[in-house]
Amino acid sequence: MFTPETLDFLATNRFMNSREWFAEHKPEFKRYVMQPMVELVEALTPTLERIDARIVTEPKVDKTISRIYRDMRRAHGTFYREVMWLTFKRDKHMFPGYPEFFFVFSPTEFFYGCGHYAPSGETMTCLRQMILDDHPLFRKADKVYRSEETYTLYGDPYKRSRFPQESARKREWLDRRAVCLVREESGFDRLFSPTLAEEMAADFDRMSPLYHLLIAAEQAANELRTD
Repeated sequence: MFTPETLDFLATNRFMNSREWFAEHKPEFKRYVMQPMVELVEALTPTLERIDARIVTEPKVDKTISRIYRDMRRAHGTFYREVMWLTFKRDKHMFPGYPEFFFVFSPTEFFYGCGHYAPSGETMTCLRQMILDDHPLFRKADKVYRSEETYTLYGDPYKRSRFPQESARKREWLDRRAVCLVREESGFDRLFSPTLAEEMAADFDRMSPLYHLLIAAEQAANELRTD
């Protein structure tokens, strides 16, 4: 279970920015950061496997759990991250660029959701066509978004609509470079709650129509590439 000590460790570790300090306090890292993340992965696994049996759910670094070490090619002197995350998607080597479920937290933010951060142009073309056709998978995903006040639709929007003739409902989806449904939190009460895993599992289950819509768009794009 996550605690205030989890965020305190991440903030202090980032401030100290010292390999020696981290080595001395590694037991705290394992206790306050890694152990809760492993437990959360394990608790979410049944729901995720029910949504898609091919989603990777191994509770390991670089499988579902982010590294705390920064890529030193881009770190600019900062050794450690204060933002940690979980990602749940199909094997990235067999299914590169596929959608995912995600969970992100740091001393300043906490959110989770489902989506496609960097879809290809072909994938977005196929997704938009499914939206224009009012595909049943789109209708289900849109219904989830409209019915849950706690969910926000994200994805960089175009400055000018490419589909001015379409309804506002569809344009909200069509005029984005990517699509994600996110549940953001204004504080950390839910992060520290013993029911976090249960509540996240329920949200991931509700968001699953979007996941299946994005999977279908990705598969359609792959078929276009192989034609």
